[in-house]
Amino acid sequence: MADHRNRSRRVALMLALVVASVPAGASGARLRWPRLPAEMAPAARKGDPDAGAANNDNADGSSTPWVPRDGGSAFNLPVAERDDPYGPRPTNSAKLTIDEILRFARENPYIAAADANVEAMRHRVKKAKLAWLPIVDVTLALSPGVNIKCDDVQIQTVNAPADFTDFQFCRPPGDPQLDVQTVKGYFQQLGRAGVRFQMQLDTVIPLYTFGKIKNTRKAAEAVLAMTRFQRDAAAQEIAMRVQQAHMTLLLARESKGILLEAKKVVDRAHKRVTKDLGGDLDDFDTDPSAGDPSRDPDDLLKVELSALELEELMREALKVESLALSALWALAGKAAPRGFDVADTPLVPVQLEGGPEKLAHYKRLAAESRPEAKAAAAGVMARRAQERLARSNFLPDLGLTLSAALVRTNAADASMNTLYYQDGFNSSRVTAALALRWRFDFHNDAFDLVAARAELRAAENQRAAAELLLGREVEESYAEMVETAEVARIRDASRKRAWQLVISQEQKETVGGGSLTELLRQLEKWYRLRFSHVEAVANHNIAAAKLARAVGAPLWGNPAQPKPSDGKGAVSRD
Repeated sequence: MADHRNRSRRVALMLALVVASVPAGASGARLRWPRLPAEMAPAARKGDPDAGAANNDNADGSSTPWVPRDGGSAFNLPVAERDDPYGPRPTNSAKLTIDEILRFARENPYIAAADANVEAMRHRVKKAKLAWLPIVDVTLALSPGVNIKCDDVQIQTVNAPADFTDFQFCRPPGDPQLDVQTVKGYFQQLGRAGVRFQMQLDTVIPLYTFGKIKNTRKAAEAVLAMTRFQRDAAAQEIAMRVQQAHMTLLLARESKGILLEAKKVVDRAHKRVTKDLGGDLDDFDTDPSAGDPSRDPDDLLKVELSALELEELMREALKVESLALSALWALAGKAAPRGFDVADTPLVPVQLEGGPEKLAHYKRLAAESRPEAKAAAAGVMARRAQERLARSNFLPDLGLTLSAALVRTNAADASMNTLYYQDGFNSSRVTAALALRWRFDFHNDAFDLVAARAELRAAENQRAAAELLLGREVEESYAEMVETAEVARIRDASRKRAWQLVISQEQKETVGGGSLTELLRQLEKWYRLRFSHVEAVANHNIAAAKLARAVGAPLWGNPAQPKPSDGKGAVSRD
């Protein structure tokens, strides 16, 4: 029993670690759990050696449980609160299937954050596509103006005495000698200068940029594809965690069922031993002479020791169950019903659509469908576009420049027309020109080009490394799935034969021809094999979930599984 206890602790620790690791799937089909054969049905089904032991002592077919004197039994806990994952679930708790939990998990904040990143990158792509639109710079300025008055005068021309020319004499009022075009003169008249308003518009309409706009758009589109593939990877990772936690929960509950069956055998043995000894040895009213003299009093200690070991194992199963259930609550998030439970589902191996394929098939599927592989390829495309953009920075930009300005000053005469004053206080202008803008920053552009080429080589190497690592992950998951399937088949046959021995020993011990020690030994062997069997089944299903994650596509029909994206559009959520 000690060896089994150590093994059970290791199994419980492993399952707890699986659940604690939770953070950070063909489309449209439903997850198909194969129908359980009659010989593998739960305890009440016919034809199964685990269908329950014969010779139940109570009229209702059950046995009277033995409860430790120093505390409550793990086999008879009160119903837990709705938000407490430890213990029996309330009867009014919502029972969700794995499909429903996966749908709720798609509202997980981790995936919602990835969706927000996709939305942000989508608008950056739109910005890059509209880079050809001109940017208009508008400048509005208020400043002190000048105070200038203009008088109309007529001046007779030299060559034509009878011909007069209109002229304006413009000067600051009060001091005709003050020159407002100088700094000193400008500041001397600020007290009566008024306000100067200026509005100026400048823009460049790009005509040809030698690939700058095109490569900027391509780089943005590649980064958008990377972001979408990262969102798909996050969704698939959450789906795998849900399946792992769900399998762990089913394993814990299957283990509880095994312990309940073992507890029934121990309780019946305890009742028989107590009856043969004339009562409990610790009770004052026990009459040893009324019992069977052939019964060894140590048998009672052996039975109670077995019961205590089952109590310890049940506590470990309850802990793993609570961790798995709380993990599902965390993964499903606030969208799921509060304190939900999982629907009753038999723990049987999942059936891959079309049956298991060879390893080469899954490796090829991973290279085609895995979001990480697609993201690595999109990363190479983005770095290639950035390298071309760095090269195009050495070339000029051809564009049409437009400029317009309007200036008004309230204290300056708007009709100023003189050769002496340059009217910068009341004016307007519009200019257009074909311009070639060339930025002579070749040393920095050279550094950017070298860096872009190095980043391109790094992205190409990362893509090659991703393909190798993904292939290795497929190999490990595939080998684990194949191995656990065979182990589950072998252990299934072993536990059936072990249960037959338990029934045989219990019948012999009942009629006085058997040995309680042998019964308990066979019982321990049976539930050890049963633990091993359900553990192998759970490991097989977890390996199948890992393989589906490794290839980036569902391997059995499930509408709630995240659908792979091609990086060009949003993943359908219908």
